[in-house]
This record gives sequence, structure tokens and C-alpha cells, in this order.
Amino acid sequence: MVIPADFIHVASSVDGSQQSVGITASGNVYTWGRLNEMGQLGRNTESRKDCKTPSQVKLDGTKAIRGFAGGINESGHSAVLDSSGHLWVAGCDRWQQLGLGSAEGGASGYTWENGRIWRDFFTRNDFVTNLMKKRNGSIRDVALGGDHTIVLSSNKMDVYAFGKGGEGQLGLVGKPFVSASVRSTVLSSSKEEIAAVCAIRNCSLTLDDTGKVLKKAGRCRMTGEMINGLRACIDRAAQEGILAKDSTSK
Repeated sequence: MVIPADFIHVASSVDGSQQSVGITASGNVYTWGRLNEMGQLGRNTESRKDCKTPSQVKLDGTKAIRGFAGGINESGHSAVLDSSGHLWVAGCDRWQQLGLGSAEGGASGYTWENGRIWRDFFTRNDFVTNLMKKRNGSIRDVALGGDHTIVLSSNKMDVYAFGKGGEGQLGLVGKPFVSASVRSTVLSSSKEEIAAVCAIRNCSLTLDDTGKVLKKAGRCRMTGEMINGLRACIDRAAQEGILAKDSTSK
């Protein structure tokens, strides 16, 4: 078993699902957590025992560089960014938070493999990366909320969102109940550069280079849980080197 000291990167959910994703120096992916009922650990859901022990999962031979985790008590989803810039996703997909559908199809055109509203293995999401390529971008940062996902482009201006949107957390006009991958009109910027993104339950936020919040979308009332989640997100982004070195929260 790989022990925590072997991980060069660890991401843990702050929203209740309590799963973690660890990346080793060789680019291997390990997951562990409280449950795997919705495949949030990227393991076969028939193998639900010993979830708390880090276990390696496969990404078709690709090398992982960063991991992400999110979700609420009864669900959860995880993501991994590989060295080629591809995003891999697993877990609960009942609100399309894995983004495995084209925006052209809309919510009504979204289908689930074999009728299951989850993926118990990491699947490559090409939809969001293809959207970014149209604007000469690639993935800079990712944040997983309770039932949605937001992705920041390398151009530091465009934010893409997918999943549940009824509370406005996708930053889309009209607050659609659910959406496939699409550029967020509220969260994206035309002037200030965005350094990182955060997602906490039904709230999405963008940060500047110092960790200051630029924009919010959704239900973002600053309760203790929200404040703790934001601090964890800022610390995570600073440790990953996408914020200024002195931006780690106190």
C-alpha cells in the first residue's frame, strides 16, 4: 500500500462526500474515502469494502499530475488532470456533473451509459477540452462542487461549467436546471485575469493571483462551512503554484 508520504499531490472533498485523490511522483492515481456507492473513487462499485485504504486506479497508461474531489454526503465525483492536458472524471453523474455530453445536445440530449447515472471508472472528458481549444485554451484549474464542475482555461479569462445549475452555480443566464459543458457568462472575465476557481456545494467562485475572490455564482452565503471550503481551495491553489506564493490563507 502507498502511504501518504509517497503522494506529491492530494485532493480531498470539502463538501461531505469525503473522498480523496492522491497522485504519486510517477503519475499513478490512488483514491480512498468514506463510500464508493456512486463510483466516486473510480473503482468498480461492486468493490465497496476497504474504501478507506488508498487503492490504485488506472487511466489507460497516462500520467496524472493533479486530482480533484467534490460532492455531497450521498454522492461524490472525482477528476484527474493528466500530463497531456486531458481531464478524466468518475463518480456521480445524475446532474451531468461529469460533463460527458456535448453542449449541442442540451440537457434533453444527454444519455447515461447503460442507464446508470454514475461512472465507476475514470473516463476521459473531451467535450470541455474541445470547447477550450476553440478559444486557444487548455485546462488551468478545476473545481468540483456538490453537483457541478467548473473548469478554468489557460487564457485565464474563460470559465466552463457543467452539471446542476438551478441555484445559479454555473454562472449561466436563466439558471438552467442542468447543463452540459458551456462557457459561463457570469464567471468568465473580459478584463481581470483569473488565477484559480473554487466550487463549494452550490457556489462557484473565481480568484485572482492573490487569492482574492473576483466573482461568485450560486448560493454563496459565507457560513462557516463556506469560509472553510474557500480557505481550503485557496491553500490548494497556492500549493499547486497557480496563485502567488504569499497567498496561502492564515
